[in-house]
Amino acid sequence: MVSTAFQTEMARKRGSAPRTKIEFIDKLGNVTDVSDYYLHGAQLQQVRERAPDEIQAGQFDVVLRNDDDFFSEFVATSLLFELDYHGAKIRISEGYLLPDGTLEYEPQGVGFIDQIIADPRVSQVTLRCRDLLWRVMDQKIHPRPEVEVAIPDGGNVGDGDLSGLAKLAFKSVNEDWVVTCTLGGADGVATFSVVGSVSGSAGTATSGTELISTSKGIRLTLRGGSTNWVIGDKFTFSFKQHPEWSSLNAGKIIWSILTGYRWDTNVQENFHDLVFDFDHTQSSANVDLDYESFSTAIAAIDTIGVFSLKGFASYDTDAVEFIQSLILMFLGSLFTGNDGRIKLTTYIPAFTPSYVSFTDADKITLLGYQRSIDEVINYVTVDFKGSNTWPWSDESVDLDGHFVDSNTDSITKYEKLAQGFSIPWFSTSGDHVQDFASKLLAKYSEPPLNIDFTTGLDALLTQIGDRVKVTDTKYGFTDIIGEIIQITKQFDMNPASVSIRVRQDATSNTVVGAIGSEVDEGDGESPQSDDYDTATTGDKNFAYAGDEGSGGLPDYTMF
Repeated sequence: MVSTAFQTEMARKRGSAPRTKIEFIDKLGNVTDVSDYYLHGAQLQQVRERAPDEIQAGQFDVVLRNDDDFFSEFVATSLLFELDYHGAKIRISEGYLLPDGTLEYEPQGVGFIDQIIADPRVSQVTLRCRDLLWRVMDQKIHPRPEVEVAIPDGGNVGDGDLSGLAKLAFKSVNEDWVVTCTLGGADGVATFSVVGSVSGSAGTATSGTELISTSKGIRLTLRGGSTNWVIGDKFTFSFKQHPEWSSLNAGKIIWSILTGYRWDTNVQENFHDLVFDFDHTQSSANVDLDYESFSTAIAAIDTIGVFSLKGFASYDTDAVEFIQSLILMFLGSLFTGNDGRIKLTTYIPAFTPSYVSFTDADKITLLGYQRSIDEVINYVTVDFKGSNTWPWSDESVDLDGHFVDSNTDSITKYEKLAQGFSIPWFSTSGDHVQDFASKLLAKYSEPPLNIDFTTGLDALLTQIGDRVKVTDTKYGFTDIIGEIIQITKQFDMNPASVSIRVRQDATSNTVVGAIGSEVDEGDGESPQSDDYDTATTGDKNFAYAGDEGSGGLPDYTMF
């Protein structure tokens, strides 16, 4: 949290002296301040797309002088000499010299060095950086494990093969399998035992006939060759459990995908080596993920749209598309925050009594707006997993459920503007699809108002998903409430500026709370604190009523 003096400098119209700090952080965490070498660059941008929300990795360049070869990696005195700098970090912070003579900075972006470019004309280098989400982009989860290939024993006499090997979602576990010939001969005669180190016997396989054991989650076919099988011929292989989740909040599933750990227990998942390995620390000490934002989002999902999901990741699943299929259901956003950690936000904010205000009487210098019918969605079709039956690993998920919802008033006004979605997730009642579709129609049945404006460094602490108020005399805007969907920070301009896009849709003025109780009712959601200021992050999703407390926060009493 920045100091009051810092906030005063942020709000000052004239006379403040913003300063940019550039830090190099090696892979061991050692920090070197390279601000004296900074020339220009450091234009940071965050974007939240229109639903269906798209995950985007941020990128920025930092240009540094190199007249003393400080960044010449082949010079012994260089910061980069014999250093593996690909994947090291650049942290950009903006701050002020405060009246008491101290310097205070606030991080604005953290990127991993992706490329270094030495300019052939002048003595300077460009460090090209990407934020932490680049580790998710273009990546696969559940890559086909090498151990899931049957290996014939070196002493086999029969020269047949084992093919058609497949595992079943929600049945297969991590284990080793041995397939051993128990009766020799050709196809139709020879038999094999099929035994898992955890599952035990999956039955007897006859050569030439497919073995299917749904109870053990295994399927395979043995075929004889030119030389018959003999007793003792065998094959070995292993199975890796699918990344799979059952009866879980969508936010908890995203946490599991990113960390390989369960949200509720902080225990490593059985499939942890088939997903990502971001820091799983469940506190503000987490270096990769903003734990508080995940905690708030997960509580909000539980509170405002209660549904539990079941689903799995098949072989070589595209990570971004898979995570987007979850974010879609609560119209959320996954992005990298100012401090470089990944944040999760929901479509409906936690209960909040105040908004940051931007006005032409303060620092707004340019402002315009647009509305487009292209952004209207008034007819939604959803193909989804409607039945609790799951495919083998070599089959695709059958989206056997279909749901349609529409907004009649919007269709009458604008004609049918349809969009279709595919959701590979199952819930017992199908509430996840109905809830998503109704929220989408409520949000996009009218053309949203997109306000673009440029302001000063009063927006340093503003991030994607924040709700703000915009006032502008020319266009007659008075405290227009909207959600920030794009921010561009240009620290190498004079004066430094921040460009913002705010979207107001049909739900922007909605303030959501849920009635909670001071009494422990045994529902796992209570008791709540009787005072907002002392409430936990989860408690703040519940409605309070009373008078405004200190600092603009409500000092409210629980209903």
